[in-house]
Amino acid sequence: MSSSEPLFPRVLEPDPSRPSLFELLAQDQLRDLLHPVVRYVLTYFTQRYPRYFLRALNHHEEVFAFLLLLVERHHLSIHNASISEHFYQLRLSSVGETTPRLDRIAPKRNILSRKQRWGLLVFLVGLPYIRARLQDHFEQLSGSTDPETPTRPQPLTKIQRTFKLLYPYMNISLDLLFLSYDVAYMFDKTPYYRPWHRWLGVKVRRVTPEDITSGQSSNWIPPLLPTLLLALKAAEWWYSPSSPRTSRTTKDDVASRHASILPPRPLPILPSSGLLPTPPPSPPASPRRQDVASVSKQRYMIGEEEYGTCPICNKKWQNPAVLPSGWVVCWRCGWDAIEGIGDEEEESDDGEVVSRRKRGRCPITGMMVRSSELRRVLV
Repeated sequence: MSSSEPLFPRVLEPDPSRPSLFELLAQDQLRDLLHPVVRYVLTYFTQRYPRYFLRALNHHEEVFAFLLLLVERHHLSIHNASISEHFYQLRLSSVGETTPRLDRIAPKRNILSRKQRWGLLVFLVGLPYIRARLQDHFEQLSGSTDPETPTRPQPLTKIQRTFKLLYPYMNISLDLLFLSYDVAYMFDKTPYYRPWHRWLGVKVRRVTPEDITSGQSSNWIPPLLPTLLLALKAAEWWYSPSSPRTSRTTKDDVASRHASILPPRPLPILPSSGLLPTPPPSPPASPRRQDVASVSKQRYMIGEEEYGTCPICNKKWQNPAVLPSGWVVCWRCGWDAIEGIGDEEEESDDGEVVSRRKRGRCPITGMMVRSSELRRVLV
């Protein structure tokens, strides 16, 4: 026997408790489904009870992170696994020296430590929340990508420009890191599925009957989770526009429903819009309150012949758009009026005539309007 050969060669046996890559990818996809389900539930209750759920819907990322923190903390404490890992009968165990033959006779009670649980919570809850918030901030800095709602670009600071430049590379680098771990795990190059498993000294393994009998894991929640997800997806489909519930509605029902809805109170029209007849002379008002004092309470009726005419240019609609005040104008007329094409003269406190740009106001009612609120319509 050669001296270089070991006396007792180590026999590499396949580990039956090691899950496959497809099981781990499936539990990742299940975790990704939880966020849209929670957001749909919040949206549904907000439509019914906006007074109580509107604030929660506006901060749905924080609400979901808080709920996920409670659920994941419970599962890590009771089952030593996250909610998606527990659904697929997986658990987390600490990495240490193991002897397979002795473990079959007297299996060790491998429970995660407090440090490992909180470290896993940071990556299971905190990392997705930070990525979602960074993605929202990146989209805000990038501006609207809809060509029909152009917005005026805002000047960015040096830190914002740096973040906008580096964020796509940081995001794709993290995805490539996860992909490299997937490939390495698939070819048995590493026992760790994610990098934080290596940092925390844990690995994913299948749940065995010994784990259930020893109290380290249980299987009473998995039958309830798919039923709940299926019920939520069925409710989302039932209330969607393509469901049979909405397809049974006829045009007469839709017309009668729309006729029963009272229109909002019409906004007062500015005399400077030229739509109202010339009012009798009135005492001059304060220059600073000229916009408020010059609003008339007269109503303007549109006849059949005048329908389809832009109230600004008095021509037929060209690419019609609707203002938040409810008036339909040409897209170019509304855009020029909001963005301040043209000057308006007024008298200052010193008696001098100065000009200021009309910007951010409806030319008919005088209400404040942003350029992103000008919406195109099909007439």
